[in-house]
Amino acid sequence: MKKQLYGTPRESSPGFRRLCADSTQKSFFGGNSNCSPLPGSLKKTALHNSRHSLSGRSTQSIPGIRSDYNVVESFGFPLPVVVNEALTFVGSAAGAVSAKVAQNGWAWVVHGRRLLIWQYKETSKGAKQPRRGGGLSQCRELQLPYSDLGYNSELISVFQTDGQQMASCIAVSATGDVRYWPSIAHDGNNVNLPILTGQDFVQIINLPLQQGYLAVTSTCTLVFLSVGLTNGRYSLHHKTIKPATSLLGGFGKKFSSMLIGMNTGSDKDPLLVGMCCERNSPEGETVVAVLSDRSIQRWSLSNKGNTEHLLHEDEEVVRRIREEFKQKFWNLRTPADNVEIELNLLDFNIVDDKAYILAGAVNAAHAPQMCYAVAVASVQPNSILLESITPLKLNKFYNAKTKEDCVSLRFIIGSSHIYLYTPKVVYPLLLANAVPTAELEAEKIEFHLHDDRILCAAVCSRLPLFFSRTHGLVSITPGDFDANELHNMSTCNTPDLFAPAMLGSFSAPDQSTLTAVTGSSNNLHMFELDPDELYSDLSDEVGQLKAAFVYHLKRNNNMVKTIIGELLRTVNEPDQYGAPLDAYKLDRIVITIAEDLAEDLPIADPRWEEALGDHDGNRHALGSSRSMQIINQLRDKTLAFDHFVSFLHASGVWEKLNAIPCGSNVLKPTSFILSDISEKIVAAMALRSLQAKQPKIIEHAIDATVAMWDEKPNGNLTTQDIFYVKLCKFQFVFEALAEMADNQISAQRDTTVMVAQFLNDTNSIVLDTLGQVFMHREQQANNFTPHNDRLAACENLPWTAMSGSAGVRDTLNRLIDLSLRYGSQCISETELSQKLYQQIYELVDLVLEGRKNYLDSVRGSEKANLLQQQFEAQRRELISVLIKDLKYEYAAKLAEKYLDFHSLVLICDLTNDKERLDDYMRKYEEFNFSQFAISWHLRQKRHGEVFERFKDNPIALAQFMRDHSSLVWIQLIFNGDYERAAKGLYDLAQNEKEIVARKKSMLSLAKLAAFAAPDTDLTSQMEKINADLKLIEYQLQLSHDVLENFGLDPVEQKVLKAEDIIDLYIADKNDNATEVEFGKALELLSFVEQPYDLRHKIWCAAIRRDNWVDYDHNNSVEYMQKLLFYKIIEISELMGKEGDNVLPPMEEFLESTELDDLPQNKSFQYLLKLTYEYVADMFKQPPDMEV
Repeated sequence: MKKQLYGTPRESSPGFRRLCADSTQKSFFGGNSNCSPLPGSLKKTALHNSRHSLSGRSTQSIPGIRSDYNVVESFGFPLPVVVNEALTFVGSAAGAVSAKVAQNGWAWVVHGRRLLIWQYKETSKGAKQPRRGGGLSQCRELQLPYSDLGYNSELISVFQTDGQQMASCIAVSATGDVRYWPSIAHDGNNVNLPILTGQDFVQIINLPLQQGYLAVTSTCTLVFLSVGLTNGRYSLHHKTIKPATSLLGGFGKKFSSMLIGMNTGSDKDPLLVGMCCERNSPEGETVVAVLSDRSIQRWSLSNKGNTEHLLHEDEEVVRRIREEFKQKFWNLRTPADNVEIELNLLDFNIVDDKAYILAGAVNAAHAPQMCYAVAVASVQPNSILLESITPLKLNKFYNAKTKEDCVSLRFIIGSSHIYLYTPKVVYPLLLANAVPTAELEAEKIEFHLHDDRILCAAVCSRLPLFFSRTHGLVSITPGDFDANELHNMSTCNTPDLFAPAMLGSFSAPDQSTLTAVTGSSNNLHMFELDPDELYSDLSDEVGQLKAAFVYHLKRNNNMVKTIIGELLRTVNEPDQYGAPLDAYKLDRIVITIAEDLAEDLPIADPRWEEALGDHDGNRHALGSSRSMQIINQLRDKTLAFDHFVSFLHASGVWEKLNAIPCGSNVLKPTSFILSDISEKIVAAMALRSLQAKQPKIIEHAIDATVAMWDEKPNGNLTTQDIFYVKLCKFQFVFEALAEMADNQISAQRDTTVMVAQFLNDTNSIVLDTLGQVFMHREQQANNFTPHNDRLAACENLPWTAMSGSAGVRDTLNRLIDLSLRYGSQCISETELSQKLYQQIYELVDLVLEGRKNYLDSVRGSEKANLLQQQFEAQRRELISVLIKDLKYEYAAKLAEKYLDFHSLVLICDLTNDKERLDDYMRKYEEFNFSQFAISWHLRQKRHGEVFERFKDNPIALAQFMRDHSSLVWIQLIFNGDYERAAKGLYDLAQNEKEIVARKKSMLSLAKLAAFAAPDTDLTSQMEKINADLKLIEYQLQLSHDVLENFGLDPVEQKVLKAEDIIDLYIADKNDNATEVEFGKALELLSFVEQPYDLRHKIWCAAIRRDNWVDYDHNNSVEYMQKLLFYKIIEISELMGKEGDNVLPPMEEFLESTELDDLPQNKSFQYLLKLTYEYVADMFKQPPDMEV
């Protein structure tokens, strides 16, 4: 049976989910037709999102679930005891438990064949929403019929009709066995019916209007079920719903879809993603939508399910989603790119005629990573039109082992937010105009407890609910609004910069449409400009491009083409005075207009008129606003800038833009420069919106920034008026904020807690402001993408990642340092310290992400290696600070994101978390993490721990041993293979040429292993080992003075050959050498293959030690006995060595060239012959003693 992940339509509300009911099938569904409508177009204020709360209200009333920006509370009646037991004591079979929460107040848990049903809230209209603390509700237990594939909660429906005292229940097994209970109070009173054997059922929904139920299989086959009552006896009936069999497949079906289907050439069945009830009409019609991996079908059911009609089937939506993924994530715009992606449709729901589809895709050719997006389509009477697709700032490492985790992401749709969730994490995302915003980083609400996981989720009574295995029902609501405010949020104003990137070309939208979206476009002065006047008044290139822009707004495309054509010809013409051609002239023109637009003055503000006097430079300003409010002026500039970028695309100027020099040896594409300017406008909007929350700090920072610019307000203008106009230098305000924090510390007027609170407020301002910048960058990425691959390959260093006065990276590093030294480490208040560490984590993340993105943009260049080293050094430095302060989770998140394997291994080691280390080895298998971890332990001189810690990963250990042959013997010892270990150690010792102590250790271990080898004859190898150990012993007996005289390290001695050791023993510099040392030199001859020449050398060296010429001839024998030559012979004889084998023939010395002229000296000849004669007489045995 095929494994398939299915999406989830819901019963009575958007989004319930089951997680993995069994090993053969993974289905995730809900089901009911009572799809309650949400209020239309819900959105928050311009700079508010689920990540940064304006009110700061938060709660952590539930252990193990923490949220700084959302209220997390228990909901409903406490779980019945029997349900708690089923969830708590399942042990290793936890994956076989599934749960469901219905909007009608009922919930159920499936555990094997046990079905546990209880009421989690009152259903009467006057009842208040229950908070945890009431009495326990009664639980009913039903027995499900036997099924080979088991049951899951998505194939069960519990309902209660008007006048019915006790709820009824219907259950369908995966194999198609149906059981109906008229009352859940009586398990034995039930009706059974088998349907469609051989099918794989995955979901059932209740259709009250049709008085029945709709079940669906994994291949999108629909079966309508109904219950009949005849003569007091209940009966079950079923009907398979099929499309019409005519050529057109039903009048409502799209002809184009039919043609596509005819030409696919594929006989594979569609795989279900999800089914949900779209609407119930007063005329008794129910519309149901079914999404598969191939298409969307919409069915109409009426007449109590007896009449069905396929409204239409659309494959275009799925195809468009695939194409949008290619374009938005990997910039694959044409069929010529010929890159296939793996698309997974994960979840599906329809709310207020909007179809929401959660999808994930992997481009294996690009990176092993799953990217996610939410597609929104409008539901028309006879079609479904894709409106937008919003990329999410969320991705996961993807391979065969992590696939199940990657496709486990689901969502539910609340009044103001869409809640993405996995079994362990919830991500609240803001809804703007019924579309999710692509926020940079939504708050991550984790269910921390080890055994806890989310079994399902739902929206009930406008509250998002999550069924936790440990805590039961949990509600998550925005921290800024209470339950009453959630119903009135449609009055909040959201600018269009938070709208998703809409599908279609870069054409400026109609002014009427913009007015409806923002409510402020009528303030823009550029709509009132006369393009003819502008064209005649401004004759320079900048003025001409401005005129073309205004003509574009007026839809005069002919004049746009004329002006652009003339402008392009002009900028490419040689200068009439012979000046060199400016290759960046067009780029400079565009950037000049963009900067002017960002810094244009508000045209209707009389204070600016007074300050400017007769200057009329603002008369043709494109970004001027007639509003008196700064926030509206900034919104107007955002709108004007979007129009300008759309104009550049539509007019063809964008394709002509290049990269211009920025700083030393850096070429930056003009598109990236325009993006920077756009982001600074957004940052100014964010800061202005935060000013009401932190007025004192922000106003002082603005004053300091304007003073830094050497600007002073004239007349009735204020520093804020100047600051919010000079937007191209906006980054200076971050420097001012850091300077204020530093001054606060230096003044030493405040307590430690006050300083920490000031740092917390400052960090919050910086993070909130940059958070909006990154969100905008994510949403507008396609608008500012360079038009060709050459420009896309240029360095990309946005202003948020630049160092120095042009960027904010230095400021972020400064805030990290201040927050650590004077904030989190210096206060005892746990809550404030935790906030500071959270901010430090986010600041570090911003710094590292900026550096990493820049590094990725310079891969393959000369500076890449240096930048890689700098990145790794700062990555290690910043993450190590968190490790030092025992903030392991924050450090681990950063190390995981930026692949700092050293920090990951260190964290596992410090926390003694072997399970986490094993997880990392699986997760980062592609990067050979296991090899790094083993190497790390060896570098720490912890060889003994390697095999104990990695014994459960023999493959990784074996691979490491193959690459590090010097350690193979350790594994052999652990395996008890002592014979091979002994041979391996001996071979290693033979190859050891550096450290003699190491060679001695290897030989000693080899000897021990040889002794331990059972029933093995290693006599020959043992002899070799002993010989090598004996040679090493001779070397170790050398005095330190001799070694130092020859420049050798006496402590960590190198491995020497026997010849080298002999030379050291007999060397002239070895003044203290006696007959003992020369005797050792002679003994060492047994280690030399050709010892004769070396033996001669030893005796010659001994002869040179004494005077053989000037001596008392009357006492020759006494003098001879004092010679080193004689003493060596004497000690050799005493040690039992035969003189013939030790002492060379006398003729060798008399003919030796090593003794210079000495052999010709008669005194030497006499004394040498005397010595030989004396030795022969002295040590020769008498004849009568010979045996």
